[in-house]
Amino acid sequence: MSDPEAPEGPDARRSVLGRAFLVLDCFAGGVEMSVSRIGQRTGLPPATVHRILASLVEWGGVEHVSHGRYRLGSRIWRLGVGAPQVRVLRELAQPYLVDLHIHTAGTVYLAVRDGSDTVFSDRITRVRRSTDTRWVARRAPLSQSGAGRVLLAYSDEAWELQKALAQTSDEAAAELEWLEQERTRIRDRGIAISSDDGLKGRYSVACPVFGFDGMVVASIAVAFPDTRIPDPTTVAPWAKATARSISNDLVELGY
Repeated sequence: MSDPEAPEGPDARRSVLGRAFLVLDCFAGGVEMSVSRIGQRTGLPPATVHRILASLVEWGGVEHVSHGRYRLGSRIWRLGVGAPQVRVLRELAQPYLVDLHIHTAGTVYLAVRDGSDTVFSDRITRVRRSTDTRWVARRAPLSQSGAGRVLLAYSDEAWELQKALAQTSDEAAAELEWLEQERTRIRDRGIAISSDDGLKGRYSVACPVFGFDGMVVASIAVAFPDTRIPDPTTVAPWAKATARSISNDLVELGY
């Protein structure tokens, strides 16, 4: 059966692209969406949403999760990480990240914000990737890692998104109260020290990276087993120095 909303004529391709962009916009912040929810947000018929999602899944821009829900796919993530500003940041930061890795023997991350998500755009480690560690090479909600909470602490926009999320459930509302206290601690100290960060028995120490306009553009984090370094505060000076060096270079280049 043909779609009654389907466009005809020379503007058909442009209209199809416009609808695809509307669907992709629904996933801002890394949320999972159902067909019905996308339809409510876009005003598109279910058949149209299904067809667009099928094309996006085939292309790799969207993933079918389960129970009729979808999320952004790895291809969108790769395109974002390959953006010029992120690429410049990665190239500039990498020598400092390597130096931090050498001095601490920890796994070092460079993270940027995408809506209410943390995107880990670089990772330096001696640890082989496994099913337990694979997620950290891609993205996660800001609240779920030290690197993400640093980005959340310094972004008013991200904080407003987090407050909106808190209205969706009692669990999210309870977490918001703790996050607000953590946000204040991070801004006061300029650092986030977290236990069980991503993996059980793992500390992380994360710091903000500032651009030329004084705004936070990224965060860096170093993670290590608590059995190897029982006191994470001993790593804090190295993490702060790394973030400061990257920030200074960004300012000098006008980024």
